[in-house]
Amino acid sequence: PARCSSYIFSLKDLQYQAFASVVKERFSDLYWEDDLLAVLHCLVNYSPSTLPSEAEFLSGRKDVLTGAHDEQMSPDFPEDMEDSDSLVSERLLSPGSRAEGPGLSFSPDWALAFFAEDCFSPEVIQYAVNLGQHTGSPCLNVKTQELQQQLIIETRNLKKTRNFYQKLIHQERKNKGCESKVMLSKLKLHLEELKSKVVFLDSVKKYLEILSVDQWGLEVSLLPSLAVCEPDCLDLQSSEDPSVLSFGTSKGKSTLLSGSPSGLMAYLYARNAAVEGYIQQFLYIYRFFCTPEQLLRFIMDKFICAARYCLMRTIIFHRSLDLLQFWITDCKPVDFTPKSSLVDILENFLNTEVIPVDSQGEALLAGLHGLPYVTTASQLRGSLLSLEDDDALSLCLHNSKHLSPNGLFSSLQWRISRIVESSPSMSKDKAFSIAAALPMPCYSSLMDDVSNVCLHSEERLPFSQNEYSAQHIAQQLTLLQQEIFQGCHPVHFLNSRIQGVRDKVLTPNKNVSPHIPPAESSSVLVHEETPSNTYLQQLLTYADSVANWISAEIVICDSVKTQVALLTKYLWIGKYCYESRNFATAMQVLGGLENVIVRQLPAWKHLSSKVCEILEELRAVQVFLKSDDLCLMGGEHTKKRPTLPSAHILAMHVQQLEIGAFTLTTGAYKWTKLRSIAKVVSQVHAFQEAVYPYTPDRELQAYLRLRITRFTTADIHRLAGNNDANFQQSSEHQTRRIQDKLRRVKATFQ
Repeated sequence: PARCSSYIFSLKDLQYQAFASVVKERFSDLYWEDDLLAVLHCLVNYSPSTLPSEAEFLSGRKDVLTGAHDEQMSPDFPEDMEDSDSLVSERLLSPGSRAEGPGLSFSPDWALAFFAEDCFSPEVIQYAVNLGQHTGSPCLNVKTQELQQQLIIETRNLKKTRNFYQKLIHQERKNKGCESKVMLSKLKLHLEELKSKVVFLDSVKKYLEILSVDQWGLEVSLLPSLAVCEPDCLDLQSSEDPSVLSFGTSKGKSTLLSGSPSGLMAYLYARNAAVEGYIQQFLYIYRFFCTPEQLLRFIMDKFICAARYCLMRTIIFHRSLDLLQFWITDCKPVDFTPKSSLVDILENFLNTEVIPVDSQGEALLAGLHGLPYVTTASQLRGSLLSLEDDDALSLCLHNSKHLSPNGLFSSLQWRISRIVESSPSMSKDKAFSIAAALPMPCYSSLMDDVSNVCLHSEERLPFSQNEYSAQHIAQQLTLLQQEIFQGCHPVHFLNSRIQGVRDKVLTPNKNVSPHIPPAESSSVLVHEETPSNTYLQQLLTYADSVANWISAEIVICDSVKTQVALLTKYLWIGKYCYESRNFATAMQVLGGLENVIVRQLPAWKHLSSKVCEILEELRAVQVFLKSDDLCLMGGEHTKKRPTLPSAHILAMHVQQLEIGAFTLTTGAYKWTKLRSIAKVVSQVHAFQEAVYPYTPDRELQAYLRLRITRFTTADIHRLAGNNDANFQQSSEHQTRRIQDKLRRVKATFQ
């Protein structure tokens, strides 16, 4: 084997045809496939310098496709069905014609729903086009194999370099020499370059996966007949029916405007449905016009019917399996829950219809019963692409291109604050306690009963008497908020008005929650009953609990001086939160401070002007968040930084988009309206992709849970009435106090 590999590597300067002929002749006793020869030629002639050195892309959350297709099968398009305007063929043959996109490469699920065909950068598309060109007629299979080999090589280089970098860090901490610091800085730059290469190749891989889905697609002219055909007949004819699918022209391209429920489901089988982002958008909002059972029945009928006919069998066969793969991957927590009848129906379909004829059925079945994907901080720290930085800089928001219309947000001077893991006010034992090394407990809800939590005696003190810094508390509140936010799904933000969510300005008493009738022409999800306790309601309940806890802790302070100190601490907590893009907790802090009782406290008059400016900043952030439903997706720094949105503000944005009729006079659904809703809710998955790397403080988190739970339903009016520090003392009362003190002083000298 060593002699064989040495001989093959000696042929590195040959062209592909000569290389293939020499290898086949030299090793004539072996069978050589063209694909294998293409990969070998790529490995022999591959140089890392051919990759872009300045590619900066965000790594994806996971692979969407399992790659279980039979790669030897090719789409059986009739000659008269070739689409000369196909987006796939256009990109592979003439990549320069594509307009410049945002330059991002997120995981294909939410990113395609948000950016649509602009999801992948021109560099990614051009690199995919160049793959396999040495073969003369590069197919998708050759491109994928060549890319996989490059990805393996670069990943190994990255792993070796990272291990060497960590060893140097360990040695530098022991020796503390200047030479090692210089080497570390150079090695870190090289490590970042290698990481960019791996991320870039991973982006190309995902792009090829999307193209592999789009190769199994139908002409748009065949979709109307696909939508109306009977379950036992698959006679597809080219036709145009605006009542089924209606199209318009935008920027010289044909775009979908509206469609009937069956027409919108049929468009899932269109040639470019995946790369246009239609599949992901559809999975977010299809509940407005059909039920999950109806969608599953549509896909199963097309699959079964395609298996009985020769014409276009392969196209519908594979696209149906791809659709199930997307559906299970993206919507398992909401559609394929253990108690759902949908699981039994799909499991029976996979066992009886799919697995006997295709191996991907087993992969789908495994995904159906596997655990849903959840990003955790430990996974982020253990990622090959993550670097252990000593600290993180909290960047400001002034670079965002989305500003409030009245310009209030742009007038603020946003500062850059340095956020470190341990706070200066914390003792060394506290910052590096044994509790931090314990495994994270699994909390089903942040509102669980924590009365049995064993706390130290000092942690039973009121919040105003604890010695934790505002920065450290902000970090732990961020981790608590992140824990509950990671469990939600974009679908949870749909139809929020029926769930009882409305603008807080219209709610004078939060303890009264009357039934809210649907607005005129507002949407209702098809055949879905309103659950009594949805995940969105849990998010909002937790937000209200934190705000009520903040108000309660302030009004129970025993003196104005203590209230001033606590108000200052809460304001700094809010500032640290919004600067680290935890807008959820920042708005909870603002809500607690804006309580009608808290705003009337005399302690506000004793705050410094610098601290009062923070309150104005929080109000400006609130205006900014309400100004645009996509404001948090702007700015270059948002590509890499964790974000926690305000659940209530996001729900209100979606609710605004849901106002108005969803259908035309013909009964067709407005796809443009549905698509805009899908784009907004897709942000939920985008924000869940990056997590905060803060070190959990178990003791402080348990203490915060206990205090929040204690004051969840506390009556702020009653608490404030029991404390004299909450009232402005009259001049007569102050005069009497001074006279009493003078009498006591006089008595001491007699």
